[in-house]
Parts: sequence; structure tokens; C-alpha cells
Amino acid sequence: MKNKFEKFIIILGLNLILLISLTQIVSLTRQTLTALIFIVILISIIEAWLSQLWEMSDATELAVMKKRMEDTLAGETPRGVLASPESPYYDLLQSFNALQTYVRHSQYDNKRDVGNYQTLLTSLPVGVINVDRHHTIDVFNQKAADLLGVSLPKLPISENLIIRQFTLSELISQTFNTQSKQQSILNLTINGETRQYDASTLYHQSGAEGEVMIMLYDLTSVLQIERMQADFLANASHEFKTPLTAITGFVETLQGPAGDDPKTRAQFLTIVANESQRLSDLVNDILSLSRLKHKADGEVSIIKVSEIVNQQIQKINSQRVTIHNDVDDQLEVVGVAEDATTIIQNLLTNAVKYNVENGEVWVSAKKDNSQWSLNVRDSGIGIPLSQQSRIFERFYRGDESRQRKIASGTGLGLAIVNEIVTKHNGRLQVKSQVGVGTSITLTLPL
Repeated sequence: MKNKFEKFIIILGLNLILLISLTQIVSLTRQTLTALIFIVILISIIEAWLSQLWEMSDATELAVMKKRMEDTLAGETPRGVLASPESPYYDLLQSFNALQTYVRHSQYDNKRDVGNYQTLLTSLPVGVINVDRHHTIDVFNQKAADLLGVSLPKLPISENLIIRQFTLSELISQTFNTQSKQQSILNLTINGETRQYDASTLYHQSGAEGEVMIMLYDLTSVLQIERMQADFLANASHEFKTPLTAITGFVETLQGPAGDDPKTRAQFLTIVANESQRLSDLVNDILSLSRLKHKADGEVSIIKVSEIVNQQIQKINSQRVTIHNDVDDQLEVVGVAEDATTIIQNLLTNAVKYNVENGEVWVSAKKDNSQWSLNVRDSGIGIPLSQQSRIFERFYRGDESRQRKIASGTGLGLAIVNEIVTKHNGRLQVKSQVGVGTSITLTLPL
């Protein structure tokens, strides 16, 4: 208020000086002089008011600029200030507007980069964790949460609240101490299950302090496949070696004096023929497994299940076991005929092979709108409960002491059945009791 009054007095004084100077030049009447003084006072008031308006306008522009800057610092979208070319702050306001535009574009680019970064973290098939020197986690993707069996945490969070695996914590500490990358295969117990992880760590600088990024990859399935492949090769080698050893031994015997005896020669040649057939069956079954792994599903057609069962019964032609075909002659399903034939052949062969003298086998099938099922039940020796989960493994034959008198096979029949059923998104169910028999039911979608 004081400043406004002082400005008014200064303007009024200047105008009065101008008026006095004018009276020295021009003679004025008393009435005219009074009128001029009134006019001067009025003009002074108007000038003071206009001056105040201009100053308020300038102050308003600065206040708006200050408010826009505070909003930007608070994280809001940067906005400019309308600037009049007549404003004494025009150049300043134009520079401020250019700065706000730059900041706005930078914020957009930053949001886009953060979005791309988050998308990348989410889609990575590896767990990614970043830990600073104070053991605070500021990066932790969903895959890492899945691998460690925890919920996705709200970041930042203390390392101790998330990583409860001693070996992983030790690897992180070792990386901080050596300031170099580390790599190790860790056996971690997650939700009661031991799994194998490839853990790689990378030391990097972030400002004045170092940080460690951890990448986790689940190797459990890969290592299981490697073990299965190694077991398969070992078992296959053993299965090939057994008949080859027998064939070699009997051929060498026949090359000696025993070959001169017709009865012995006939007996040994029969054994050689059987072992040769066993080798052929083994090769065919291995090739069948390989084809199932790599070839397409096959040609789909209408299958008459009862016809395939009858064909396999005639092919097996067992004299010691009776096979009952209880499948409806009119039952037809849609599927791959070759696969259906392989399934029925292997199930019937096993049911006959592991049956008792004068035993029986029953085959039945049914279907509904979405699936069909086949059941093969026998009165054979049965399978102990402890072995039932393994009968579909390759080369698995169960307790050898119980099967010494049973005709040997390749050990791949049920593995082939399992491979076909899995390929067609079906399922297998086994029920068995030692001394009573075994029932195997498979269900396939139509």
C-alpha cells in the first residue's frame, strides 16, 4: 500500500511541475488553472493505476511460471506460460516454454523406455533380480518370483525378505566381494521340491556404489531329459548286448563239434532265431518311439475298434490265454488308425505275456460326445503298487525275480503306448493287484 501511494505522489509531482512550467509560458485565468489542476490530479491517478496494472501483469506472469515449474518438479506434465511480446519477460518466458517442451518430451521418452523395460522383464524366460550394496532389491520380475516360489513383492524391498536360499545369498555376496561376474548351478529347495537353477551374477556400477544383477534359469527339466537320454542309451546298449551275446555264443558252439549233432544244431538255431527276432523287435520299437517323437499326428479316419481287436487276437494266436473281445461291433471312433492299432497290439501282448496258464483277457471300449476309452483287463500276475507308476518307463520290466519264466520282450511296449496317448492329449489309468490281475484304461479325445 505504501509503495502504491509513493508512486502516486511521484506521478502527481511530475505532472504539477509540468503544469507550473506551462503557466509560466501561458497566462491562465484562475478558473482555468483550477480545472487544469483537477485534470492533472485525475491523469495522475489514471497513470498510477495503469502502472500498477502493468506491474501486476508482470508479477502474474512470473507467478504462473513459478507455479508451472513447481508442478513439473512434482511430477505433473510440464506446461508453458502464455507470453505477450510486449512483456518485459517475453524472452525469459519463451526460454521457459522451450525448456518445458523439452522436459515434456523427455518424460514421454522416459515413460516409453520404462514401459519397454518392464515388458522385456516380464517376457524374459529367466528370473532377473537386482540388489544394491545395502542388500535392497529394486528389480524383481515375475519369473524370478515363480522360480523362488514367492509372490511378486512391492519394490524396493530388503533382500533378506525375499531370498531365503543360503547358496544364492552366498553367490551374491561373493560377487560383491570380487566385483566380478559369477556362475553356478544351484540346488534350491522350493516349496519342498529340490530344483536345479543356473545362477549367473553380474557386478555393475550405479552411481558411486556397485550393484549385482542376478539371472536365474530353471535347468530341472533339461537335466531330467539329459538323465533320461543317458539312461535310455545305457538300457538300450544292455538290451542289444544280451541277444547279441547269446547269438554269438550259440554260433561259436555250432562251429564246434556240437554243430555235428542234428538235435543240438536244431535247438541252438531255434534260440539264435528267437534272439534275432528279439533284436529286430527291439530295433523296430526304438524306431517307433523315434517316429512318434518327430512325425506328425498321422491321417485321421473312422476306426472300427472291434475289427482291430479281432485282428490282433488272431495275430497273437495264444494257446494258453483266452482273449474276450467285448467291444461293440458298431463302435466307431475318429482317430489315427495306425496309432490305435499300435496301442491295442501292445496292450494285448502285455496282457497275454504277463498272464497265468489258462488265464483270460477282456477288452472293452465305449465313447461319448467328446472322448472314447479302451480298457484291457487280465487275470495275470499283477503289478506291485510300488512299481505301478514306473511301468510306462522305457525298458522297465519290474521285479525280474517274478518274471524269469515270462517270455522276454523289448521293455518298450507300454512306453510306446504312453507316447501315443500323450501325443493325442489322452490319459492312462492303471489298476493292479498282485495275483489277481491288471486293468489298463486309456482315454482319448475325439
